Amino acid sequence: MAIVTVPDLESLADDLGILVSDHDGGAEVGRWYPTRRVITIRRGLHPVERLCTLAHELGHAAHGHIPGIGGWFGSRQESEADRWAARLLISPTEYATAEAMYGPNIGALAAELGVTTDIIKTWKSLYARGHIAVQ
Repeated sequence: MAIVTVPDLESLADDLGILVSDHDGGAEVGRWYPTRRVITIRRGLHPVERLCTLAHELGHAAHGHIPGIGGWFGSRQESEADRWAARLLISPTEYATAEAMYGPNIGALAAELGVTTDIIKTWKSLYARGHIAVQ
């Protein structure tokens, strides 16, 4: 299971002066509104999706990202928020333990660590590039 929980992330948001709220429907599962300092998360998400989405949106907030920007700059912001979330949600020690049990199976690693497969892929990419050291 993830070492960070939704309540942990909500507490972090509160410490940063960010309100976490829910929204219904829409194309986006999460959204960062910097001028209001609000993150909204779509109601009804699976708990793992909620955790990872909230971590991703907090990544946008932590980096001062501006929503609605497209092109390469928008893609860069999305990647940066993904990397921030992956580092926050997965400890190198827990990853190493999970990989020792399941090998490189992304689905099994995600289930064991309580995150999405996208977060696992991002974490593995960071590790492969030497940005995370496994003990």
